[in-house]
Amino acid sequence: MKSKLEQYVENIVRHTESSKKEKEDLYEELLSHLQSSRDFLMEEEGLTPDNAEEKAMQLFGQEGEIGSQIQQALFPYRKELMLTLAISSIIFTISTYVLSLFVGGDAYIGWLCISMSLSSMLLFLPLNQHFHINRKLWINGLLIVHTLVQLYGWLIVSQLDHSTIVGLTILVWLNIALTIGLIYWITIYDYGTNEKHMKLLHGLNIASGIVIIGISLVLIVGGFIMIGKFHFMMAVFASPVAVWAVLYVVQLKLAKRNMNIAFLVGIIPVLACILIFIWIYGPAIYFN
Repeated sequence: MKSKLEQYVENIVRHTESSKKEKEDLYEELLSHLQSSRDFLMEEEGLTPDNAEEKAMQLFGQEGEIGSQIQQALFPYRKELMLTLAISSIIFTISTYVLSLFVGGDAYIGWLCISMSLSSMLLFLPLNQHFHINRKLWINGLLIVHTLVQLYGWLIVSQLDHSTIVGLTILVWLNIALTIGLIYWITIYDYGTNEKHMKLLHGLNIASGIVIIGISLVLIVGGFIMIGKFHFMMAVFASPVAVWAVLYVVQLKLAKRNMNIAFLVGIIPVLACILIFIWIYGPAIYFN
């Protein structure tokens, strides 16, 4: 059974977003430091082992605060960027909804609720020191959905006729650019022994994923606008996103065994993006 000191150190490390090896090193370093502090208190103040552990932990600080400080030191400016994104997204959401309601006469209540919920979650994560945010998958998933919701907001803005459209368009694309930057930052951090290769693999997949998801979203929204209700073809338009996600997971599994094969699989979504580009812009380039 683990001691209170070991559980205390585990709680601190759990608040950090690092690789498995980095967490192990941090755990050993913190545990060694606290054990030395405990031994010192036992020798100098004559405390029992349990009382010395309690005082050593009390002097060191609260787990969430210490973990958040270490997290901030490991990933400087990430907290500030996420807070900036959250506040900027809230401003864009409220402005777009009010403008759409009073200028266009349309109340996008569903989009408003979803966008405000996502922006609030982005605001909540950096501020809540007791919430463990070391799971990159959940954070990146939130950021990806946030990007899609912001793109839908841009489609709403583009249909309006008002002098503030230019400002809102600039704001939403700054939000999207910041979101994509955070996705790259969180994903392509040092994880594993094949650092450069993994960064390149993640980079290829994120870049191709943005293109595939963006085009699928445009086709789905276009289908809703033209048909006015759900149609089977909309599911077909969304299928490339599912294929991309499956291939991404497969590549990460293969990378642990054979990086070359992982890269071969990674070329598939990249080729798909090239074919999409040729399909969309090829005829215009040819006839011009």
